[in-house]
Amino acid sequence: MKTKALFLSTILASVGLNSLAHSASFNLATEKQNIELKQTPKKIAVYDLSILDTLNALNIQAQIVPKTTFTGSLATYNQTQFVKAGSLFEPDLDQLKQLKPDLIFVGGRSAKTLESLQPIAATVDLSSNTNHYMSDLKNRTLNLAEAFKREDIADKKLKDLDQLQQKVQQHTANKSAVMLFAVGDHYMPHATNDRFGFIYELTGFKSVLPLSEKTDTARPEAGSAEALAAQKKNAELLKSAIQQNPDYLIVLDRGAVNTQKYATKEGIKTHPILGQSQAVKQNRVIFVNADAWYITGAGLDNTAFMLKEISEGISKYY
Repeated sequence: MKTKALFLSTILASVGLNSLAHSASFNLATEKQNIELKQTPKKIAVYDLSILDTLNALNIQAQIVPKTTFTGSLATYNQTQFVKAGSLFEPDLDQLKQLKPDLIFVGGRSAKTLESLQPIAATVDLSSNTNHYMSDLKNRTLNLAEAFKREDIADKKLKDLDQLQQKVQQHTANKSAVMLFAVGDHYMPHATNDRFGFIYELTGFKSVLPLSEKTDTARPEAGSAEALAAQKKNAELLKSAIQQNPDYLIVLDRGAVNTQKYATKEGIKTHPILGQSQAVKQNRVIFVNADAWYITGAGLDNTAFMLKEISEGISKYY
């Protein structure tokens, strides 16, 4: 009888250990991929700053990152303890082979390198979809939180983000805006379906622009007839938008990326079209942080930062 009891307890112990081993496994599911590892990855490489921002927000630290300038809450990654291997566009394959990461994240600029990285380590593409900004951010955050067992942090931060967005949208209700992407003295208005058009969903501002026509045509060469025609069309669109007297102008200055030098703060005042707008005359212009909006993008903490920028920009007009 004792032998049977001992045999039974051994079986139960074995089952228990197998169950624990299974529960300790790592599973990261996305719409296109399902990454399964025997254990939670300890050495992580990240080649997209929106992903790095979300991981950082969930207290998940990367060890391998691209060579770039890290700002804001990601500034800690400028320290030498974090290995720099490649760029935001091109991970260094040879260096990664030597470093042997457990998991690699790509997205956005680096998404095209997915297949070349998969022989080195498990690699997941967690690119953001800003056409459905908030729902996509929540899904990506919760996927990471479930995989890394950070659900409590994610739930709290997503709840805070919802409250912040609601606060902003209370003050933007029935207000219009134009999102302007500035390169030098050229200001490109972005519609809802353009690269930075997610601002309308995020903030609640009404766009005064029609949806853009999308084509597969490559960007024309600078100075070419096609480029000049595109500039003319852009000027006409800008003029049309300003004629609708938007309540706010929101400016993302490409020249301020990694420099924080916003030449547009003065340049916009003398611009032949924008300088005559009521928004400029009444100082209803919000110059957003170029690094946050252009480089980092749709990360969990960074989205809260972007909403706070808009909230502060409109607060004087409550």
